[in-house]
Amino acid sequence: MLLLLAAPAVARAVVGPPAVAPRVPLSRRSSRPALVLEEPPLQDAAWAPPSPSPRPELWQALVALNGCTLLWGSQHAVIKDIVSDMSPAAFNAARFGLAAVCALPWAPGAPWRPRRPPAADAPPASATWAAGAELGLWSCLGFALQSVGLETTSAGRSAFLLYLNVKLVPLLALLLYGRTSPPRTWVSALLAVCGTGLLASDGSPPNVGDAWSLAAAVASACFILRLEAAAAGAAPPEPAELNAATLTCAAGYFALLAAAEVGGAGGAAPVPLMEAARALGESSPQICYLAVVTTFVAQWLQAYGQARVGAQDAALLYALDPCYAAGFSYLLLGETLGPQGFAGAAVVLAAVAISRGGGGAGEGGGERREDEGARTSRAE
Repeated sequence: MLLLLAAPAVARAVVGPPAVAPRVPLSRRSSRPALVLEEPPLQDAAWAPPSPSPRPELWQALVALNGCTLLWGSQHAVIKDIVSDMSPAAFNAARFGLAAVCALPWAPGAPWRPRRPPAADAPPASATWAAGAELGLWSCLGFALQSVGLETTSAGRSAFLLYLNVKLVPLLALLLYGRTSPPRTWVSALLAVCGTGLLASDGSPPNVGDAWSLAAAVASACFILRLEAAAAGAAPPEPAELNAATLTCAAGYFALLAAAEVGGAGGAAPVPLMEAARALGESSPQICYLAVVTTFVAQWLQAYGQARVGAQDAALLYALDPCYAAGFSYLLLGETLGPQGFAGAAVVLAAVAISRGGGGAGEGGGERREDEGARTSRAE
């Protein structure tokens, strides 16, 4: 028993006293708080982070723009057939109204759209609607003027006159943004004007429908330029959302035009309404085709392609529109061009070849440059 009691004392004598940690003065102690591990807050179950859509490859953009042009080329003959029996305002209101319904699932800021985090590299829904309101106005003007012009001019001539938007794009880019173009652009523009003059006087003298088609070309050129600014900015909206906003706003503008047309009829308002309803019923297959294919799908392809291809090069790709339109006009309406018209069309297409010379899309000329806007602002 004595040995057990003496064992701790003997151990301290042999090993030494236990080590004691030195006392640190309060003035030298760290003031940093202790590290506390917390669980990350749970995110809202209704929110799903959107997957950013990458910019299309150049070949994808070119295919999209060419497909868009083919669809546009098919619409001239169909519109010509419809507006012969129906008011252009009522027709476009039905066309864009149906197209807006098709685009409704992609409406910016809609409750069924995925919510974005505040730091997402995307504009708010209000900015997309603002861009859509402007683009919808230019789209409304272009399609309305085209429909009015087709009441008195041929579908093939209207398509070639609308093609002048290709030449108006670099001109407006110079006047509005100070962008310079190479000499071949101005040479091709002069040839295009001469070819258009030959085309417009083929077989029949120029008419008021030609003037409306030229005005539609100006509106179309403005749409192409403004679409580039909206679809290829620092934080561009989703092409589907921008297309939905544009179609919805354009449908609203056309609805106002149709309402003004009915209101202008005064006491005879029920008669135009009944005639419009009858014409809508008879032309419903054509209107559905124009609304879904040549409006909803074509404008989405345009927004998708111009996210990568600049406005001036995209406009040159649209030059195939009158060629497609001439083919569809011959197949659907039996319209043909005379010798002078074919000569004018050849001159117009030669202007396209000159424009494309020395800067094709395959060489990088068709790709939108990221710092183009920055260089323009510095130059100003």
